[in-house]
Amino acid sequence: MNVAMIMSQDRLSQEHAMLNRLVVGLIDNGSHVIRIVPEFSTEEMPLYEQAVSLATRVNIPMPVAHLLQSERKILLTEQCKKNNVDAIVCFGSDALQAATDVGTAIDIPVLSEVVSMQEASKVRKSKTVWRWLASTPSMEETIARRVGEERVALVPMGVSTLTIEKETSDTSRHSQCAIVLDADGDLKQTASVLRALQKYPNVHIFLEVLQSKNRRVWKLIHQLVMHDRVTCLSDISSLRSLVPHADVLMLPSAKMPLRTVLLEAMAQRVPVICTSMPGFDMLIDEHTALFSNNSWDYALALVLDDPTIATRISEEGAACIEKKYASSIQIAAFEAAFTLI
Repeated sequence: MNVAMIMSQDRLSQEHAMLNRLVVGLIDNGSHVIRIVPEFSTEEMPLYEQAVSLATRVNIPMPVAHLLQSERKILLTEQCKKNNVDAIVCFGSDALQAATDVGTAIDIPVLSEVVSMQEASKVRKSKTVWRWLASTPSMEETIARRVGEERVALVPMGVSTLTIEKETSDTSRHSQCAIVLDADGDLKQTASVLRALQKYPNVHIFLEVLQSKNRRVWKLIHQLVMHDRVTCLSDISSLRSLVPHADVLMLPSAKMPLRTVLLEAMAQRVPVICTSMPGFDMLIDEHTALFSNNSWDYALALVLDDPTIATRISEEGAACIEKKYASSIQIAAFEAAFTLI
């Protein structure tokens, strides 16, 4: 099987580790993989590109101005023919646009990743996508109702099960760490999270924010007089390095797409507090996570003040990830999605 994987910049920035594992797994199983990625913004190759040197890499402009779309289409079509590509898989909206251009030029099946219920509810039969790759069973069911069961496959997002063991709890340790993902996705809920955390002065808070929205978030932090114990981060690698040390992971935005940083945190036994998030089948209230139900104070108190509850939630979460979202499971499901080609 010769597979072209088109990856947009936003997906590479967030998920290069997962995508690299997927590429290496396919190569190990005998597939030939062509990675089609955006042109580098600097002369120096990113570190994550060096980690997948075994795969053929093609750099293209992505996204591209409308006037250059035809030129890119010709380039991609030539590369697909040259490498005898059997199927194209795209990750991200920019990648889907590039894949659609090629799919209309030559008869190659196009498959596309779906990582949120919002995306799942918008797929259309008229799209040139041959099969949609759903990240969870509920996303798969939603897509199947729209386009039919034969045009969707369950390909769960996969993480490495070789996780770093969390530090052994020590009652003499006074400082704690809370990570808040997608903090600027729902600023109202983030404000509620920060107010709940105000009651825990020994908890340092790491907020994931987009650079363009820092001003709104920092205004909120100063209004709550929490600037001395809140750190804003936009780099996902920095956040990932903090995960093994976190006492709780909080998800205030119900619109956040599924991401491996969440799955990695669960695999490393970090208890999760979240809103009810459609499509996130791994988050089950009072089993693998605690739902806020608009009251972050109660759930936070259960996790930070009761080690028995925190341990039970984190253990069930880790077991769920190991059983359903391991990298090996993703690779096997990914390969199975190409049946009938």
